[in-house]
Amino acid sequence: MSSFANTIKAILIKDLVSELRAKQTLPAMIMLGVLIAWIFRITTEGAAVEISVTGAAVLLVSLVFSAILASEKIFAIEQQNDCMGSLLLAPIDAGDIYIGKLLVNITLLCIFEIVTVPVVLVLFKISAGVNWLGFVSILMLVNIGVSAIGTLLGCAVQGTKAAGSLLSILVMAALCPMMIPAVFALILLFGATEAGTSGTLGMVGNLRAAAGFLAACDAIFVTVSWLLFGFVVGEWEK
Repeated sequence: MSSFANTIKAILIKDLVSELRAKQTLPAMIMLGVLIAWIFRITTEGAAVEISVTGAAVLLVSLVFSAILASEKIFAIEQQNDCMGSLLLAPIDAGDIYIGKLLVNITLLCIFEIVTVPVVLVLFKISAGVNWLGFVSILMLVNIGVSAIGTLLGCAVQGTKAAGSLLSILVMAALCPMMIPAVFALILLFGATEAGTSGTLGMVGNLRAAAGFLAACDAIFVTVSWLLFGFVVGEWEK
């Protein structure tokens, strides 16, 4: 247990300190999220679309694309400096490396949201009467699911041609099951009417059901990714 905690702590501190020094990923994530929100606000201004639905969609789109950007960079340092081989030679489990990298991605997304969420709320005039506990809980569940898939696939595509575009396609395809309850939960929290939650979104049921579905997706994604990470990272040794 001590070795597990020390490994995760070392990876987390190393990656966060490197990012804070280099400032390569976080500024790009924040700029991307703000630009997406701004472009959507301009293009939907005056459209006959409920503002809460648009705001929820914009928040998720900016979150997913920024998470893909973070996932693409999470193993880039090891590849560029040829450090992954040395990391794998250390007496630690490959799953510990995955958990450490996963926590780095989640931390970056949390910092990203501290800046971009207020921007989205202001641009789309979302009411200040949001259930903040539920809102933060849903965002954290989405962060975990997106980061779980992104960390695994970010490692898998390193060294391949067109790694960025390949990662985007794979991550968005894998996240399809959890996007419906995520959008449903956010538009409910943003005060959508019954008309705004009809159709496919209405199949989710209620906020509690959406949170349960997201939690189930997180558990599956993290477990499967943790189990597969050893096989994926083993390709780096070949």
